[in-house]
Amino acid sequence: MNRLFRVVVGAVICAAACTPNQSVKPGAPELIEYVIVQGGPKATVVTPDTPECTTALATGDACHPSGLMADVADGGTNDANLPADSLCRLATAMHWCTCNADMMDPNTGTWDCDPFSNVLAVVAVFDRLLDTAPLDPGDKPGRDDLMTATANAAPLPMVTHYSATGDKNGLIFNKTYGPMYFGNFWADGPSLFGAPDPAFPSSATVTITLTADNVRAKDGHTLFTGTGTLLGGNLIFSTAPFTAVLLPPDPKAGDTNAVILAFTNVTDPTGHITVTVNGVAFTPDVNPLDGSTYAIEPPMGAAWPTGATVVVTLDGTTKNLADQMIPAPVTLTFTAP
Repeated sequence: MNRLFRVVVGAVICAAACTPNQSVKPGAPELIEYVIVQGGPKATVVTPDTPECTTALATGDACHPSGLMADVADGGTNDANLPADSLCRLATAMHWCTCNADMMDPNTGTWDCDPFSNVLAVVAVFDRLLDTAPLDPGDKPGRDDLMTATANAAPLPMVTHYSATGDKNGLIFNKTYGPMYFGNFWADGPSLFGAPDPAFPSSATVTITLTADNVRAKDGHTLFTGTGTLLGGNLIFSTAPFTAVLLPPDPKAGDTNAVILAFTNVTDPTGHITVTVNGVAFTPDVNPLDGSTYAIEPPMGAAWPTGATVVVTLDGTTKNLADQMIPAPVTLTFTAP
């Protein structure tokens, strides 16, 4: 069982725009959502109606989360029938732009077209049950012939598992790892959950494709369909470069002693962190908050010595699970309050 699949199976989030039907109705299963799952948890939900972005759209451009009058271009859709900005496909960058509302004024916002950080999994959601015969993994954690992927055109193995009901207690992985990492989420309908083996690489253009011959209706013959943005069952997105940041303890946080180490991809920093207190080597606790974020703090809930100079360093040989090395060491120096 690959490590990332164990970690991220609990990360599945589905903010359904369509309501999946659990009954066995005739006809082709329709792909109604692709959910791109990120650590946090966070998700980008693509539906058949997700529009194309305007060609020149860029991060920081103004967007209109409440929409505008029909005769005014709205940035993301330019469509009188879809006046509100939310998500659109930026074909020129093979990526997606999200309209983030201003916290002070929900009628205004800005576009975020940056590549995704910490992409953990992809979920394909259907409007009806699928034929389980080609989906059964046997005694394995998942199958490798339901979802295929490439990263910068190189093949990337995917481990895929089928959930017929979206039951959040349906998998031991979800019950075990979900609460620890992501809050125990699962897609809310018939769905294929796919995680990369070992991980989605950073600085990559990722293409996901459903294997049509294995995704069929309950009759065992009728292949799935997709329309609009989901035509063909393909999904493309881009991932951010591999970087890390060290943040000093936040006096307003729940844990006022925690130094936060945050990566842009799933990483195990064990053996790569050093800490000194007033120039003397110090052994901290390093506690995972999720697969890419860690809290570095004194053991046993103790505080940093008052007034001490604390230096935390992440060495330059740290790698993510895709075996990519961080560009340079990262160091944080702060004075303990």
